[in-house]
Amino acid sequence: MAAEKLRFHEMGLDERVLQAIASLSWAEPTLIQEKAIPLALEGKDLLARARTGSGKTAAYAIPIIEHLLNTKKSVCEQAVRALILVPTKELGQQVQQMVRQLTLCCARDVRVADVSGQVDVSAQRPILMEKPDIVIGTPSRILLHLEQHTLNLSTSLEMLVIDEADLLFSFGFENDLKNLLGHLPKIYQAFLMSATFNEDVQTLKELVLHNPMILKLTESQLPDSSQLIQYHIKCEEEEKFLLIYTFFKLSLVRGKTIIFVNSIDRCYRLKLFLEQFSILACVLNSELPVHSRCHIINQFNQSLYDYIIATDEHVLTNLSGSEEQKTKKKWCKKARAKDHEYGVSRGVDFYNVSNVINFDFPRSVESYIHRVGRTARANNQGTALTFVSHTELPLLQNVEDALAGENLDCALKPYQFRIEEIEGFRYRCKDAMRSVTKQSIKEARIKEIKQELLNSEKLKTYFEDNPRDFNLLRHDKPLHPAIVKPHLKNVPDYLIPQTLKGITKPLISKRKRWRRKVTGKSTQKNRKPNMKRNPLKHFTSQGKKRKAKSAS
Repeated sequence: MAAEKLRFHEMGLDERVLQAIASLSWAEPTLIQEKAIPLALEGKDLLARARTGSGKTAAYAIPIIEHLLNTKKSVCEQAVRALILVPTKELGQQVQQMVRQLTLCCARDVRVADVSGQVDVSAQRPILMEKPDIVIGTPSRILLHLEQHTLNLSTSLEMLVIDEADLLFSFGFENDLKNLLGHLPKIYQAFLMSATFNEDVQTLKELVLHNPMILKLTESQLPDSSQLIQYHIKCEEEEKFLLIYTFFKLSLVRGKTIIFVNSIDRCYRLKLFLEQFSILACVLNSELPVHSRCHIINQFNQSLYDYIIATDEHVLTNLSGSEEQKTKKKWCKKARAKDHEYGVSRGVDFYNVSNVINFDFPRSVESYIHRVGRTARANNQGTALTFVSHTELPLLQNVEDALAGENLDCALKPYQFRIEEIEGFRYRCKDAMRSVTKQSIKEARIKEIKQELLNSEKLKTYFEDNPRDFNLLRHDKPLHPAIVKPHLKNVPDYLIPQTLKGITKPLISKRKRWRRKVTGKSTQKNRKPNMKRNPLKHFTSQGKKRKAKSAS
């Protein structure tokens, strides 16, 4: 007989924490929360593996808040007692938001600060001078504050969390983290939260944890087929664009959607292609500053737009031995030119994502799992659709083998769609693709950078002193923009396949007919002329006679 599931009110939590949980409408804890929270409340170190979207953040945030509330009953001194390390700035903001939601009823007693952003260190000094109870940041930013003595953890720290632990080393934080640990006290409670147990996590375990409880939850890394439906469709490069156009324009894909590609150029190529048909999508990649990325994510979460085209450039192909090390080094050099603390497929919580489309096949099994993990989170339903070209078939086989090893009953099913039925749209897609040239993609990327410069707070004073530079930048137009053709916006009825007419809702803009407003009695002057009458038989020269009288 199965044991009854432990509920939040049975864990001995503070009433204020229970009220915050109730305000979030959490009826019962997830598996990771049910297992981890009681052990954490007992003061034990934890190494926990759970799939993305399983509630790992609350699993460590609730024990931290509970510990701080209990500590403040006997200790009045304000100090930083909890440190949460994250691999990306986006994840840092998400963790801060979750902690604030859980401290809704005790915000005066538990204060939290996120210093993971790209704000200047001096601007964050006043926040840290107030000694918030919980500090969130990336290892590099926390180490910077420790070295500049704006943050001191040597005596006050009681709890340490490393979230998405398997990503920290791959993001280049190995040395920063090792140096950071030297600034911490010898005794503290630690949590390592990860989606996978790899060699990096094992190294962290030896560095950070002391006799930890290891939670290897038996649940698979992805939800089962009752919650997540996974499809694949075999198509070549040109057909990928044809399919994405058809799915969006005929509303075959409905709801908020994340489209994943493998490079920044592909991001802008797909964005400009969709713009040809008045399908608006937003781009999310490592070239954008962190404030812009977080702003885009917030707007998406608030349903201000439905489509995001995202990259996950940090994911590496599964290689072996020295070849893998070489690739990592090459990637690290390339990533530093952008933002090496960027991450979309991991950590970031997009709300109510109905679909994930892998426009480009992910480079590894882990990348596939983390991409698809953006949908079907909590108890929501989700769909994942992956485009597969003939060169990507071995990657598809790797993913299917990995999922079969986890006993998933929902591996990637073939998507039953006959591409011959949408051949009528092919000429439109070719026409749109001709407009998206390499130069127009380059101009689109430059345009994004210009916009960021114009919106930059750091450059605001410079532009005030140099208005000419501001005007030049603002009025500098692209030399080779992607030409948008208005006629591609509408979908003619004759192009829609007969089999799809009953289920599609094409985005067709209808022309408004002009109608005269009838006020009072109808007169000869305001009466609409009868176009069927023959003008040669009903011609009068009264107008000319009136002109002649007025002239005389």
